[in-house]
Amino acid sequence: MNRILLIGFCALVAAAIGGGLWVVGSPTHARLQKQDADRLEDLAGWRSRLRCVGDDEVLPQSLAEVPDCPGSTAFASRALPTQDAVTGAPYVYHRLSDQAFEVCVTLALDPEEARKAGSLRTDMELRAGNVVCLTGTIAPKN
Repeated sequence: MNRILLIGFCALVAAAIGGGLWVVGSPTHARLQKQDADRLEDLAGWRSRLRCVGDDEVLPQSLAEVPDCPGSTAFASRALPTQDAVTGAPYVYHRLSDQAFEVCVTLALDPEEARKAGSLRTDMELRAGNVVCLTGTIAPKN
């Protein structure tokens, strides 16, 4: 009788752990979500910094040439990386015109799932695969 109770208790504990992992996700999935959140934060930072280039009236050719944004407190305290910290792949920057640009990153997890869950910003465009892009323009001084 005690043996049956022990087996039943172990099965109940195993089911609870399995159910918890199914609902919350695995630690690996949580780590990938955090890495994707960091990537998206970097993308938003680059868009903010690129929008600040309006004083120069023309966008730079690469992210390495983007100057610091004077008077900006949001990103002044941290340097924005030009590449993904995990994979080492560079963030993709396209200069669409003198005043329009897009910055893109490849996420580890499916961005469509993140969009359904409401954790992906609505201004981010989904591209092929797991690529997400932010577009923007600068407003030159006249």
